[in-house]
Amino acid sequence: MISIQSPQAKKYITILLAALMALIAAVVSFNVIVDPYGMFRMVEMEGFNAQKPAIYNRIRLSKAYDIRRIKPRTIILGTSRTHLGLRPSHPAWGSEARPVYNLAFDGATTKEMYYYLRHAQAVHPLQQVVLGLDVYHPTLAPGSNRPDFDPQLLMGADSLGSSAKIFLADLKLLISFDTLAESIATINAQKPIPTEWLAQDGQRLGKVFFHQPWENYQRHGPRYYFDEIDKQEVRYKLEWRIPAAPKRNQKPAPEPSTDNITSLDYIQRIIELCRWHKIDLRIFFTPAHVHQMEISAATGEWPSIESGKRALVRLLSEDAAKHPHQQSIPLYDFSGYSAITTEVLPKIGSADELNNYWDSSHFKDTVGDQVLNRLFGIRGASEDFGVLLTSKNIEQALTDIRSRQQIYRTSHPQDIQLIHQQVDDFKRAHNIIY
Repeated sequence: MISIQSPQAKKYITILLAALMALIAAVVSFNVIVDPYGMFRMVEMEGFNAQKPAIYNRIRLSKAYDIRRIKPRTIILGTSRTHLGLRPSHPAWGSEARPVYNLAFDGATTKEMYYYLRHAQAVHPLQQVVLGLDVYHPTLAPGSNRPDFDPQLLMGADSLGSSAKIFLADLKLLISFDTLAESIATINAQKPIPTEWLAQDGQRLGKVFFHQPWENYQRHGPRYYFDEIDKQEVRYKLEWRIPAAPKRNQKPAPEPSTDNITSLDYIQRIIELCRWHKIDLRIFFTPAHVHQMEISAATGEWPSIESGKRALVRLLSEDAAKHPHQQSIPLYDFSGYSAITTEVLPKIGSADELNNYWDSSHFKDTVGDQVLNRLFGIRGASEDFGVLLTSKNIEQALTDIRSRQQIYRTSHPQDIQLIHQQVDDFKRAHNIIY
């Protein structure tokens, strides 16, 4: 038996460690060169790694690296609505604000938006931020993040500590065999494919994305897809109310979270960070089709929406009082009942597209152009589209929305009936009794 202290054993261990280090170095080098997530883009060759399909399943990751590479002076924050609808190429952005990067992504929470804002500011000082909020964001619900959110990939205020953290996060990703598998898959995926739907400036290109042959929008038509998204929204609104099935030997419920930072608190942190760094911040509520608002009303969320708008106006009013010699941060509400958001739907079974929407949640970038026109005071937005909310007009603005809502319900009874039918069907199917 050979002792591990013997020269022969030490030699074997040294050889083994050297082989292991060589293997790790080879994996890291291979992953850096193939670069399946677009982390570095040091080598890009057609037929080798130019197409990176892994990116489309790791948008949060790839955008974190895009920020490090592009170093934008302006970022756009928000959910998939803003991801699709706002163009960094819009002429509203001044030359001093470029490059502009769309840092929005699907399902973004205000916590994630805050961390990505901090990351972008740490990488390169920002001049401008446009923040697109959905009406459910300014609430007292605890701040949260999606499972694929990784703060280790994001820089923070401590540049030295952040650099070390980023290096370790990069290394962890590069030595991962999951990344190695994606690198191999990337090489095998180099074949002619439809035009990429994720632009280099971060925008998701609706004209490409929705017309992929495998998308239901293309397979079944725009109206079918619109109705499917309505049903999906009903499920999102109601699934938490589905009664839990009784289970034998059920484990005790987990302890409630001790994190008392709310979604609204993270909006406040975004405001404070922009104030501290003298970043021009402009905020808006996204213009979903009013079907989304009617679903919220039918599922009992309307009071919460109004409370959230009041809370954000109050927050901005308090901020303005703290900074009397600086420009107030504007908040525009595009979520009301306007000529754009009440667009008439194609008949069921029709293959006609809507002018303003891909579905009830996502507006087209032609609508996004009008949002930016309003935010930056450029002519070209519909007169009834977008209201600047202040502490002086918030109650009247909410009253006006309710009045327009009643007009819409009277003039579109079939739409309202369909929405209530979808809500009732879901409740009945899942035994929701309240």
